[in-house]
This record gives sequence, C-alpha cells and structure tokens, in this order.
Amino acid sequence: MSRVSFGLAAPVVACLGLACQRAPLPAHAASPSSAASPKTAQPAAPRLDESGPRVDLLANRAMWHLFQRGLVIPLGSEGFRKYTQEYTSPWRGVSKLQDRAGRVLGSTTSSLRFPWDGEIGAATIVVRMSGDAGQRLSLRLNGRPLKPAALTSGWQAVAVNVPAGVLRVGENDLIIAVARKGALFHSLEVFAGPAPEAGDAWPASSPVIAASVAGQEKAALAGFRRYAMLLEVPRQSFLVLETAAPQAAAHLRVSARPEGQPAQILLDETQTPGRWQPHTLSLAALAGKLVALELAVVDGGDGLWASPRILLAAAPSLARPKPVRNLVLLIGDALRADSLALYHQSKVLTPRITEAGRKNGVVFLNTEAASPSSPPSHASIQSGTLPRVNGILGDKAKLNPGTPMISAVLGEERIATGYYGDNSFAMGRLKTASKWTAYHQPSQEGKGGGCPTLVKMMLGFADEQIKAGRRFFLSSIAFEPHTPYIYHQGITEHYVKGEFDPAIGKSPDGVILTAIVKGKLPMTPARWQQLRGLYDGEVEYLDQCFGTLVDGLAARGLRDNTAVILLADHGEGFFEHGSLGHAYGHWFEVTQVPLVMWVPGLTDKEITVDTTVSHVDLAPTILDLLGLPPEPRMQGESLVPMALRQGPWTPRVVPAEYGRSYSLRAANLRYIVDYSGKETLFDTVDDPIEKTDVKNQRPMALRYLRDCAGFYLAHRTRWHTATWGTLNNQTEEFVKATGG
Repeated sequence: MSRVSFGLAAPVVACLGLACQRAPLPAHAASPSSAASPKTAQPAAPRLDESGPRVDLLANRAMWHLFQRGLVIPLGSEGFRKYTQEYTSPWRGVSKLQDRAGRVLGSTTSSLRFPWDGEIGAATIVVRMSGDAGQRLSLRLNGRPLKPAALTSGWQAVAVNVPAGVLRVGENDLIIAVARKGALFHSLEVFAGPAPEAGDAWPASSPVIAASVAGQEKAALAGFRRYAMLLEVPRQSFLVLETAAPQAAAHLRVSARPEGQPAQILLDETQTPGRWQPHTLSLAALAGKLVALELAVVDGGDGLWASPRILLAAAPSLARPKPVRNLVLLIGDALRADSLALYHQSKVLTPRITEAGRKNGVVFLNTEAASPSSPPSHASIQSGTLPRVNGILGDKAKLNPGTPMISAVLGEERIATGYYGDNSFAMGRLKTASKWTAYHQPSQEGKGGGCPTLVKMMLGFADEQIKAGRRFFLSSIAFEPHTPYIYHQGITEHYVKGEFDPAIGKSPDGVILTAIVKGKLPMTPARWQQLRGLYDGEVEYLDQCFGTLVDGLAARGLRDNTAVILLADHGEGFFEHGSLGHAYGHWFEVTQVPLVMWVPGLTDKEITVDTTVSHVDLAPTILDLLGLPPEPRMQGESLVPMALRQGPWTPRVVPAEYGRSYSLRAANLRYIVDYSGKETLFDTVDDPIEKTDVKNQRPMALRYLRDCAGFYLAHRTRWHTATWGTLNNQTEEFVKATGG
C-alpha cells in the first residue's frame, strides 16, 4: 500500500467502458445517472457486528474492476487474475524494471477475457509493457487480428486500434502474442475512441493507498475514476465507508445494480475538501442478490474511499460448547441430499435422521462434494484439502506425501482412531498415511456386508476405547445406497410396486447401470421405478442403521460427550444429465450432498445453515469440535462459527474438481468447466435440476464466477480458507501472500 500526495487529474470521457448507457446492461453497474432510483433517506443503522463475518472491500482489492478512460487490466497485480481462466497459466511472477513492476509472460501467447458494455464503435487497446527493439506485439480480439505493433526497447505504451464492430457487448476474448518468451507486461487499458496524441500517466498497480486528509491517515481506494465489483449481498448487511475529496470539490456516487435491474443509488453527494465523511448505507433492498457495486467520481474531481466494508447486523450467538470427548463420522456412499426429508420433500422414509435433525441437528443446506467420485472426495474429507493438493484428482491417483490426514493428526493427540467401511477403492490408498488405530472392512474380512454389521463393529470399537479410558474418533462408510442397490424385505416394497423385472433384478450393480447408459438394456417406466425404488429402499435401510448407531452410543452413556456427523461422499445420478451413478460430471445430483452435525451442548433445536460449504471444511470442523488447534496445511475452515451465529453469514464460493474438470458453487449458481474447457452456468433456484444453461442470459453471473475461477486456477494448490478467505471474499492475508 503506497502513500501519495494528491494531484490525480484524470481525463473525463463520455463513455467509461462498463458505465456507458445501455438497456438492459449485460454486465457490471450501470452509470447511476441512468434510470436509477432517487436517493432516499437511510434508516438508522442497527448495531453492526465489527468482529463477525464481513466483506473487506480493501482486502478484496483484486476483485475490483478498475476504470480510467475505460477498463484497466493491471497485469502487475493480482487483479489481472479475473481476466484469465487458462487451465495452465502462462503468466509468471511479478518483476520490477527501473521504477515499474510488471508480470512476466512465460510463453509467447496468452488468452484474456474481459467484459464490455460500452460503445462498440472504434476503440483502442493500450498495452503498457517492456519490450525489445525488433519484436512485434500482435493482438487478436474476438477472432479478429488487429494490426501488429513494432516494439522499441524498454517500457512503452503501445496503442492498438480496434475497428468498429470488433468489440462486443458482454464478454470479449483477447489473445496476446509476442515473438519471444519473457516479455514484461504492466497493464492493458480498453477504451472507446482513438488513442490520445500525447502520452498519459500509467495507472497504479494497486488501487489501495494510505491517504491523509485533515491529518488523519486511512487506507483508501484511490487513483481510478471508477471501481466496480460483483458480489452477492449478505442478508442484514450495511456498506460502511468514509469518503473524501482530497483537493477540490468532487461529486461522489455509490450505486449497486442487481442483475437485470436498474441501479440503486446508495450515496450521491458533492463533497468539499478538508475532512473524512462517514457513511453507513443499508443494503436491505439488495439482500441475497448478485449486484455490481460501483464507487465513482461523477465529475472531473478526485475521490477517496476509505475502509469500505460490508458488515452484518449484530446477531445473537450460541455459547460455544465445551469440546466433545469423541466424534463419530458416518458417511453414506452415494447418498443424495434430496433423498432426505431434511433437505427435500422426499418420499423416502428416513424417520430417525429426520427426527434427530429437527430436534437438535445442525443442517448445512448447501454442501458441495469436493469431487463427484469416491477417491477424490474421501481424500478431501479425510485431509481437509482439495484433490489437486492431496494428489487424488481422479480414480487412479495416489495420495501425495505429507498430506495432513485427520486420523494421523488425532493420533498424535492420543485419540484412538478407527475406520470401518467397505469402500477399499477409495480408502485403501489412504490407509498408510492415516495411521488408523483400527482399520476394518467387514465384507472383505468375512463378517458380512451391510450397515448393521458396520454399526456393530463401530460400537465394538467404542466399547474398547471406553474400557481403556481413551477418547476416540470413528470414521465409517456405509455402502448403502451405493450400487448394488440391494432389495430389503419390508422396506423396498415402500417404493417398488408390482413384480420385480428380472432384467433389473433385486441387486442391480454397475454392470446393469453401464448397460442402461449404453442403451443395451432398454428402459421402461416400470424399470425406472424399480431401479430408483431399490435405491430409495437403501436410503431407508441406512436410516435404520443410523438409528441403531445413535441408540448404541446413548446406551453406552456417550450421548452427552460424543458428536455425530452424517455426510455423503457424493450423490447419485438417475439420468438427469444422461448418465447413471456418479463420476460423470459436476451437476447437482452428484455434487450436492447432505451434512448434518449433532453436537452435545450446542443446541436444543434444529439449526439450518444455508451458506455454501465444502468437504474440505470437514477436517477443520472435526478438530475444532474436539478442542484441537487448526492444522495449517488444511485448506478448509471450521464450520462451528456458522452454527453458533444465529444470523446470516457472508456468501461463499467453493470449488470441486475431477481431473481437469472443475466447478464453482455460489449461493444460487453453479458454474461448470468440463474437460474440453466448455463452460455451463445454472441458476440453482429457478432451475434446481440444472437443465438450462444460462451463461448467455446471465452475463453478470458468468463474469462473477469467471472472476472467482481466475483466483481458483491461480492459487488452488495453496488456498487456505481460514486465513485467505474464500474465492469471492478475500482477506489481507491473501493480499500479503500473493502481493496484492
């Protein structure tokens, strides 16, 4: 963060890129002067939660889209990540040459994507870079080659003309090409109209400075005409900031435009120099919406925006319970969230899970599997790390050395750890690193399959630890309702009517599912009913085993000192997207999973948490519940604070991976990039079964998740949510770790 004296004269133009007048605007905030709602008196702010969840808009400096004459892409700072979603980035670190910093292009080409809703007439792209005499810079915009430019030696600003009609409203694709690797790029600027005849000032690498007004120094946004950020507005939230005009009177405006709606003006006033002006602006009318938040200087003056942050209204908090002595994790293999009445109006009978959840469970309504397949998901559950970090990106990969397995961490604390389950395909590769006190696979040991045997062995392990006076952690995988979907007398009949078709049988396995997918086994409505009915019967059977487990723990006097967590590794598809089973994509049916916690002393009623959470949050949560410090190598964060706060949380965007494919889940959106790089975007509220790709109809949503994808792709191997924040809500620790 630099300290400057002010004299930030900046040109005023008729069209500031994304601020230009258009109806409707497909991305970012409209100019508030256009069809915007009038300024209204702000209601008195309630007590705000300064120590709780927040969106620090200075720490999120990389999330701002910056404007002078037009859009500035600061290649020398982390802000440029929003514009590159290349799976393997060719961009290297930041280097300093003379008095300027830039980012090294480690290849001869790179692809950038940027939004535009300004004029689509003739435009200019100014590339500020250090080159070598004799080199040429070539740009291709939306498939159209632009006239190459010859480079000279040293830092230079290269203006490239863009003919009318090449820039398009919405997303634009730009390819940069140079003759040799190692070119150093400072920034790009895209603006309407021709380049000025005389050179102009280069934009700052960072929009954050230390600004002094009336003897008071504050961290502030400065140096640009406009700042636009896409964000999901938390419920019960307020925008808090201080503004100043450093030298001359300035007309300052704060607006927020919900996607597809006119901008709402939050602040519109002319300020005179000499003092910091505090503001607390209610965001109540925008709660739960994706908006483009914009801070702008309307005239030719300068503006300062100090300590901008979004705070939540103060909310009551439950008392943190004392650490539990023991913890039991029960994972249902391939258990869909919508099979449970806690999540959906399901026809499946799950009385024990439902009753327990509604009595005193913490139900996380939006939990994303780390992967749609067992090996990566279980590795993430057990380690608190993303597949790319633990090494198990696919079904055949091995665990990376040094992965922080939860059982090994607990073992070092002299907590007995037991694994019981029959998913050796996933768990076998984790066995050595996990250092389990006891590791058992009932079926392979000839003790019988099915969750009743599993529960019996788990309770036996608990008996041994009680006798020895040891704390324990039990992790288990019930193979129900994974294939084969087994018929259960007196249960399956709840869902299957009529005779069983021999083509499906009473225990259809993966071979049957493959035959259906390949069209070798024609399906009729009756066969579909039988297949899904067998799956639903397995879910009810699992519910009975859950009841046996919690009854067994209670009978042993463990009700008041043992936490229980119910989870799934992934879901299961039934041709919602052309396939059966799992491991075929990132859609809701395979990545949206249940997560319910029962923690003694936490609550005597059901708590629902609608914040998006992930498998990688499980291991940190387990450590927290057991009263142990965080393991710094884990990438998730404890979910206990969300359960304790009896009010909203700030929105989170969480990733999932499978090989080269990945997805990002926001509160109401799912963004998927498949192996070929094809993008799809779904509205999970209006289209919960994710049938309609809305990326062309929801440009603001697409840009928001492209912004997040840029940070995910660049930093996924070292992202640490507990300190860095989330992809959409970064912290000062992220700024320090990445250089801002």
